[in-house]
Amino acid sequence: MSTDFKNKYNFLNNEFWQDFIVKNYKNPLDKLLFSLNQKLEVDSGILANQLKARQIIETKIPSWQNHKNLIFPKQLSMEQCSSEHTALYKSKICTGEFCIDLTGGLGIDSFFISKSFKNTIHCEKDLELQFIAQHNFEYLQAKVESHFTDGIEYLKHTNQVFDLIYIDPSRRNENNTKVVRLEEYNPNIIKHLNLLLNKGKQILVKTSTLLDIKQAMEQLTQLKEIHVIAVNNECKELLFLIDANSSKKRTSIICKDLVKDFTFKFDNEQEFNCKINLSLPQKYIYEPNASILKAGAFKTIALSFKLSKLHANSHLYTSENYIKDFPGRCFELNTICRLNKKEIQTAIKSKKANISKRNFPNSVNEIRKKLGLNDGGYDYIFATTLMNEEKRLLICRKC
Repeated sequence: MSTDFKNKYNFLNNEFWQDFIVKNYKNPLDKLLFSLNQKLEVDSGILANQLKARQIIETKIPSWQNHKNLIFPKQLSMEQCSSEHTALYKSKICTGEFCIDLTGGLGIDSFFISKSFKNTIHCEKDLELQFIAQHNFEYLQAKVESHFTDGIEYLKHTNQVFDLIYIDPSRRNENNTKVVRLEEYNPNIIKHLNLLLNKGKQILVKTSTLLDIKQAMEQLTQLKEIHVIAVNNECKELLFLIDANSSKKRTSIICKDLVKDFTFKFDNEQEFNCKINLSLPQKYIYEPNASILKAGAFKTIALSFKLSKLHANSHLYTSENYIKDFPGRCFELNTICRLNKKEIQTAIKSKKANISKRNFPNSVNEIRKKLGLNDGGYDYIFATTLMNEEKRLLICRKC
């Protein structure tokens, strides 16, 4: 523990400042700090970080909201840390005796994952961030042992074999430019894969949702599961579970929306081999959840719910009967139009519509401009290509 950091953050142990932060974090920050300017004998930057962080944890880590003794880092670290929603999900993937988080950060994942293990180690090479995480672990009485160290180096020098190694590598290079491929991450997942397999029975890798899943499947040996995590139809995380003892050739792919509360499972061979029907639009139109689209379950989802696809590349589905439990959005089709303003004016009286495109040459902005429609309202337009290669607009209402 750094004495400097302990001294810098020490004022946050004072009940006056704890109450001040809890009572004032929703107030305008600049006015708040200005009113205190003459009285401040504390680090105003640290105080500002606490006030900003309290706004973030209200929705991101709600179970920490009522703990006045917790301290937080700068805003960027708060924005980059996992949410409680996704961390809780990760805590249910594996259980065991020993777990290590190689890239601990603020420790949100370490804290929640530790609930499924008897012993958890948190590694963080940023001294201030490690100090903050350790303070919070101690206050929350978490079963987490925090170390100021590089996680890969720790792994190289320990004789411990872990039931789970968790790693959330940085997706930025030395120039602070965003990177996408596994071999560009820091630490380099591909370079250190043998080390991970030697020291971990299972390895859970969190990646950007921009990562190409098929490419990752080719690069990661002994891949047991892929978890595609969405929150309210927005993809948030990809999780790759590697099993050091697995000889499975098939990889289970699990699509989960934590707000919509559904799970859809399939495997890569199933998707490759299944046959589906194409059809012109019927009474109902379906758009799969973002997690399913990211996972590439384009044929499996149709087969599972007995739907037809509008086109091999459109990823919109249709049926004559309403499928209530479909994992995504469902719409009732009103009419089909061409990209023609007069046709649309006849179909939509309100001059408002929610527009999206699937396999269509024009952008949403181009479509909106050409049709003279404002955003919003009760009508939904899907600009797409049908099985006969016609470009059409499907005018729908949400079910």
